[in-house]
Amino acid sequence: MKRLASLVTAIAIASPLGACCPTPPTKATTPPPVAQPEPPRPPPVDPEPPMPPPPAFPTQTAQPQALVFPDEPFRATQPPPGPPRPFRLPSMQTFKLPSGVQVYLVEQHTLPIVSMDLTFDGGSENDPVGKEGLASVCMGLLSDGTAALDKIQLAEALADTASSISSYAGNDSQGVALSSLTKHLDSTFALFADTLRTPGFRADEFARVIKRRLEGLKQAKGSPEAVASRVAGPVLFGAGHPSGRIVTEASLAAITIDDCKAHHQKYLKPGGARLFVVGDLTADDVRARFAAPALAGWKGKAPARKKLPAPKSIGARIVFVDMPGAAQSQVGFSHFGPRRTAPDFFATSVMSSIFGGGFTSRLNMNLREDKGYSYGARGGINYSRDYGVMTAGTSVRSDATYQTLIEMVRELRALKSGQRPPTDEELTREKAGAILGLPSRFATAGASLGMFRALVYFGLPLDYWSSYVGKVEAVDAAAVAKAAAKHLDDGKAVYLVVGDGKTPVIVRDGASDRPLEVGGKQLTLREALDKLVADQALGAGGLIVLDADGKPAK
Repeated sequence: MKRLASLVTAIAIASPLGACCPTPPTKATTPPPVAQPEPPRPPPVDPEPPMPPPPAFPTQTAQPQALVFPDEPFRATQPPPGPPRPFRLPSMQTFKLPSGVQVYLVEQHTLPIVSMDLTFDGGSENDPVGKEGLASVCMGLLSDGTAALDKIQLAEALADTASSISSYAGNDSQGVALSSLTKHLDSTFALFADTLRTPGFRADEFARVIKRRLEGLKQAKGSPEAVASRVAGPVLFGAGHPSGRIVTEASLAAITIDDCKAHHQKYLKPGGARLFVVGDLTADDVRARFAAPALAGWKGKAPARKKLPAPKSIGARIVFVDMPGAAQSQVGFSHFGPRRTAPDFFATSVMSSIFGGGFTSRLNMNLREDKGYSYGARGGINYSRDYGVMTAGTSVRSDATYQTLIEMVRELRALKSGQRPPTDEELTREKAGAILGLPSRFATAGASLGMFRALVYFGLPLDYWSSYVGKVEAVDAAAVAKAAAKHLDDGKAVYLVVGDGKTPVIVRDGASDRPLEVGGKQLTLREALDKLVADQALGAGGLIVLDADGKPAK
């Protein structure tokens, strides 16, 4: 401390500041202070009132509180549906382009939006044996870039204008679709034409698509629902039918990029193609765009569609795919039904809705609401161009698989035989739902396009939707009962079960479930299926066990 004080003193003496600044006056020269009057004091301030105490929180108790629900009489009756609102269906124009494309145009100028779908015959039904999945892979790759733009560049060009271009392949049709704002239609249509005429088909994108499909196939084989969807085709149509072939790892590996180039050249021809257009576009606009240089040289006609062989369903009453460790079972049945053009379509549609069409259908109310086996069960008729297939399906608790099959056939037979005929409530509900829901099916340009495309696909008249409401209203209980007796066929239904064969199962006993036992031993799912066959509870016929590829299990 002494050394620090000496250092400070030395710095002060040596500082030039001390040399230039005057020495402060001494205390003797300072004048005495003058007394000042004391300033007035402010008036006293009242003290702030004390803060109120915080409110007391209610004491929580561990006892359940009594719940009180309103008991007004009107809550016991479901409100009736209102009358149908006025709905004016859009009109359609049809004409053919010089290239051979048949055009179906619905002008809607309310919004500046255009949707197009250029559809060709073909699809997976034309896949060569051993290369199942070819149409799906190649048509999916079609919109993954053009000769000028790779996948990312094309995606960025479309994103800049909020447009989309997609390509697809179904079982018997395939195509390329476009959606765009009117102000960006010129640039979007140019990309559409490039996608159609000069797709990129790059080797790296092809390899990525195949790898992704292979990984998706592995994932599908771990899901009972996906496995059921895979094997449903060969079960109903037969393994040799185009609708019964299954995509496998081997079939995907056999597809080459040259196959995709050949598929594009063979099937995407203007002759026989169908163009559906809905939105802010006129017939002259359509003609001008397809006459432009990008498509002026597009010519030719795709091969005619081949006649399909007759389906040959699997020779069994129950088909089982064992998935050890599955927490749920996928359960369903299928059999052939009427085609979409059948004269009793409207009665059949109401009938299938009563059976399994929605949440309040008999199948769902039984398996979900009454039994608690499932989160939801549905059934109805699925239509293609050539077939109608009556189906029902649900995912259920593994232990409830046996009883679910019993309940399914019970509901099927009760409706078919007239033991439980359609009620007035069911008839009113399903008819009102179909009629009141019609306007929503035309709510967007894309939805309208799909509704009119379905008419052409099934060979129905283009004014079909104009008479739809009247034909639904004309359906009565007798027509529904007749359709049920004619089209529900428990004698031809094939039941498909995918689940864990070692799971112990239960059976319904009155209002509760109990273990399904024989000789004091609870049966497993596999044993319970054998019991169903032995008892002919689902009808005459045996049991076949398949793997996830629809082949006989080893």
